Amino acid sequence: MITAEAFWSWFDENRQRFYAIEEVYDKDLYMELQAKLKKYHPQLSFQIGGKLNSPIRSLTISAAGIIANFGKVEELVLEAPSFENWEVVAFKPADGFGIKVNVGGITFDPKKLRFTPIELVEFPDISAIRIYMPEYEEEREELFQIGLNALLEACLGEKIAAMQINYVDIKSYPESPEEFQMSEDFVLLEDYIEYPQNQIKYN
Repeated sequence: MITAEAFWSWFDENRQRFYAIEEVYDKDLYMELQAKLKKYHPQLSFQIGGKLNSPIRSLTISAAGIIANFGKVEELVLEAPSFENWEVVAFKPADGFGIKVNVGGITFDPKKLRFTPIELVEFPDISAIRIYMPEYEEEREELFQIGLNALLEACLGEKIAAMQINYVDIKSYPESPEEFQMSEDFVLLEDYIEYPQNQIKYN
């Protein structure tokens, strides 16, 4: 394991090489940076943003949605010095609800989804939602969970998605008119996070 100071010292020595990473995935450079980051903490990851030759590129440090690792992300970013042409960011930022996510050949489009807040009877303190997706297939539930979690993170930002939504239940589109009326357009999810209400009981 290495310290935050050691990681940033190494990054400073190599930042011009990483600045030159093309928008197209550059496996060798990414793997080199990821390997060094894992020496600081094995579960952290990163993203490089900003277009090549832009004045500023961003290095986003991520906890991969694991709340227990949020402190290590904040610690590392807090220790980052100022770098010419670089901005260091803690946690993946929100991209809004105009984005689509593709996982395993499945496209997760916010405009096609609906949701409703639910209350888990056995775990009333857990924040949970049910998401309705037309293409949902129960036999591939794990893949759909991965995709929807990635979509939530992209729409809301990594920290809000992890802190405000603890459980996601997935179903096909509501079959009954009553269930449909109880659900809302997915793009309104941000409002429900701020003002949770009208939860339904769910075992």
